[in-house]
Amino acid sequence: MPVARVSALLQDRGGASLQALLRRAGLPESTFAAFRMALEVSHENGFAGSLGGVARLRRRMVERVLTHCETDRQAAEPLLILLRRFATESAREEARLFCDELMADEAVAPIEHDLIAA
Repeated sequence: MPVARVSALLQDRGGASLQALLRRAGLPESTFAAFRMALEVSHENGFAGSLGGVARLRRRMVERVLTHCETDRQAAEPLLILLRRFATESAREEARLFCDELMADEAVAPIEHDLIAA
């Protein structure tokens, strides 16, 4: 399918278009709710303009989908295993980015202190 058509189908919040797209992609119905939740989070949070924003969006998305799937009896166990792995990786990535930001702040702090002292 053309990218513009897929994009339009993903913007439809009714759900029927998404289900048709997922069926056409050959995905099992047990994954449909996970995709719907991920798109809902994406619509709620909008564009992430930084690496930290992307990491936070990814983590929110995975956590919401995982929470939904853990309470959905139709969710397949392999999907839950995959989502739990994604959740762990997302948390690790967000923590790494946070540490990188802290290290960058620490590198700037002595320079700021020297400028203020002068």
